[in-house]
Amino acid sequence: MDCIFCKIISGEIPSVKIWQDNRHIAILDINPNVKGMTLVIPRFHFSSHIFDMDDVAYTALLNASRSVVFLLQKGLHVDRVGIGMDGTGVNHAHIKLFPLHREMGVELHESEDRVYFERFPGYITTQLGPMKTVTELEEVANEIAKNNNTETIIDNQ
Repeated sequence: MDCIFCKIISGEIPSVKIWQDNRHIAILDINPNVKGMTLVIPRFHFSSHIFDMDDVAYTALLNASRSVVFLLQKGLHVDRVGIGMDGTGVNHAHIKLFPLHREMGVELHESEDRVYFERFPGYITTQLGPMKTVTELEEVANEIAKNNNTETIIDNQ
């Protein structure tokens, strides 16, 4: 198989492992955007769209990620670790963990900048977009309902 993660798991490509069990490995990302950015990868090849995984494999991946989060929190003295499951890049299921380095514990804040994409730009962000009206949100809810052959998702009244 020509999958870089399969080659890492087999030892064909070197990596820096920080955690493993019989079903997963956790490696430091070779292209981190924060110190300690980690990838949790199943040893068995699954599609990168993790929501297609069977319930057992999906739950095991989430539980493995949680174990690695605790390791990162203690090891890097961070209170929180962000998680990404974007399904892009390498076509092998994986979860990205981002240690949230802060000067003084957890600072919850929002950026003043706003962003909105009509098309996927190749990355995901937690940055807020422009505020939408209830009417605009209902239009999206109706589109979701229509494409799922239902009349409405939930009565919001």
